[in-house]
Amino acid sequence: MPQDQPSALIVGTDPYAMRACLRNGITPYVVHGPHLADWGYLKLPDGAVGIFAEDPTSIESVLLALRRTGAADRSFRFLQTSDEEALVTVAALARVLDLPTAVAADIAPNFRDKWLQKRAVAAAGLDVGASQAIEDIHHLDPSALADFDKAVLKPIAGAGTRNTSVVRGLSELIDTCAEYRRRGVPQRTFVLEEFTPGEEWMADGVVFDGELRFLSVGTYAEPCLTAVDANRVLQLERFDPTEDADAFALARPVVTEALRALGLRRGVFHMELFRRPDTGGLVFGECAARTGGGLISEAVAFKFGVDLGEAAIRCAEGIEPTIEPTVRPESVSTLFLANRPGVLVGYPSLEQIRALPGVEHVRLDLPYGFRTGDTVQDTTQGVGQVMLSGRTREEVRSRREFLTRWFDERLVVVPAHATYPELRSWQRANWPETASDFRTYAEPERQR
Repeated sequence: MPQDQPSALIVGTDPYAMRACLRNGITPYVVHGPHLADWGYLKLPDGAVGIFAEDPTSIESVLLALRRTGAADRSFRFLQTSDEEALVTVAALARVLDLPTAVAADIAPNFRDKWLQKRAVAAAGLDVGASQAIEDIHHLDPSALADFDKAVLKPIAGAGTRNTSVVRGLSELIDTCAEYRRRGVPQRTFVLEEFTPGEEWMADGVVFDGELRFLSVGTYAEPCLTAVDANRVLQLERFDPTEDADAFALARPVVTEALRALGLRRGVFHMELFRRPDTGGLVFGECAARTGGGLISEAVAFKFGVDLGEAAIRCAEGIEPTIEPTVRPESVSTLFLANRPGVLVGYPSLEQIRALPGVEHVRLDLPYGFRTGDTVQDTTQGVGQVMLSGRTREEVRSRREFLTRWFDERLVVVPAHATYPELRSWQRANWPETASDFRTYAEPERQR
């Protein structure tokens, strides 16, 4: 490829950032790890250049990969990532390579370390639950912790509610830390956060020159941790800026002040907030300097006509993104399609799902033969994801309930932990023509 061809260095396989680059005549050089080949679901688009790095979250691994492939000699226009775990790496890498990027190296830790993050937001005077850092759960010192009744234990730099638990008191905390150690949970440094009841909201948007340029607000059908603890998948709704003007008015100042406290000057963000059931006020939860998952990019594009991937690459280069929202009147919701414990062997086709009322977008992520454990591990688990629309929020919810039930009725999963007799009964119920009982040759099975 010619050296004068505009190019950008992208760490992580964000399809929205890659698409935005290609639409703007920029060749994305995509640093990816083993998961691209191991998982086999996402393919690099035509025009993108792949660079394999054993660990894209390691600056050493990325620099070595750039040197091996000769990409280190290219003049990239900017460096960008939407990979939560690579954020600090990319911020440091931008300094080494002298490339513009959205999140500066002195700011990036505020968006990865949840204890640092809450300390910064609390110092700005916002409502934030108390938190305590636990440096090493393998060597917990209970005497160093303040008393608490109910708290949330999570990796200090985690994502997706993975390895996150509600603990009630010190005794349960000690037991949970011991269980994590037995399970071989890779993280050692955790944060213990005050449990905040109430609705969980999300705020997604764009900041440039320290000013909030776009804001979308939504809510989860139930809080993320509640869903994971109950082995349920996530369901999300977008608020309407006119119909739900009060929600936007409540969220905007909190989001603005939180981002200012965290130091984000430009970039996209995904923020979690909780609405107190007693006062109705918003409590800061956490914030990531990236686009949100769960088809949030699709929902924002559908509802507002705003491409968050486009905004992300523009902010990375230091160019103000052109954001001209066009709000559609329809309500929109996204959801994960739930799986069941066992081996996945069948589900409805894309065409069948698309034919259902209100389905705007669908993707099926899990292949046949995938084995699902007994519990939901994080907020990203599901057979696939769907975006629904409707004339009203009530219609969207009705369609969401119907789709959830309809899909589950057609989901075929070999049950986990079943005995041979139970498996035979299951096979007979699902494929009666294939089931066979033990027979002798006493009587011919067919007439000759």
